[in-house]
Amino acid sequence: MREPTQPIGVESVSNEKVIIMPSPEFGLRKIVGASLISFLAMASAPFATASEEVWSPQDGETLDFVVYRKGNEFGRHTVTFDVDGDKISVENDIKLEVKIGPFRAFYYKHDSNEVWENGVLTRLEGETRKDGDDLSVLAEQKDGSLQVTGTNYTGEADVNIIPSSHWNKKEVESSVILSSEGGELLDISVDYLGEETIEAGGEEITADRYRLISELSVDLWYDKDGRWVKCSFEARGQTIEYVLM
Repeated sequence: MREPTQPIGVESVSNEKVIIMPSPEFGLRKIVGASLISFLAMASAPFATASEEVWSPQDGETLDFVVYRKGNEFGRHTVTFDVDGDKISVENDIKLEVKIGPFRAFYYKHDSNEVWENGVLTRLEGETRKDGDDLSVLAEQKDGSLQVTGTNYTGEADVNIIPSSHWNKKEVESSVILSSEGGELLDISVDYLGEETIEAGGEEITADRYRLISELSVDLWYDKDGRWVKCSFEARGQTIEYVLM
């Protein structure tokens, strides 16, 4: 997996290099240019994928990931689903912390809520605390588009855009995704890497592996139902890995 020229989230504390979880979208670059809005129509353009599975969570279902750095646990990422007919509410809760001795080297906290109706995102509200910086986003469907007000972007987004929370497999079929931190419109490319046998939920399963490519490449795995089951990336020889419990 390629690394950025200046790796995101690397700090030096007591002469030790600490690789920090960059964010839910893992440092993916923003789209720039005058043709931004017209380019958004490409957001839902399909990529070559194994199949078109669309996972439907059950009411009360959770995806509970332990996050590891160099094989050591340093946080949790939990996704909780509330299903009422064609309406799905999704709570994303991430807390990551790196300490060296008694000192906190890094702290990351993210809370967001997504509301989906008939498979379309109608509302996203999120707040993030990232190593001393505060980010927020509010996106609401209005007049045929998604109106975004965020720390890093305010304006329109395509109504079919997918947020950067990874649980929705349509993310790997997109060319543009919405940051659930600060509202940026993020430009990505995606490669399908094939089937693999992995451990998830305490058992071995077959999953499809995809690579989201930008300044930092991120690998995502989805099972044969389209459920998100794993995430991994590397920076400066250190591995950050999500393991589904």
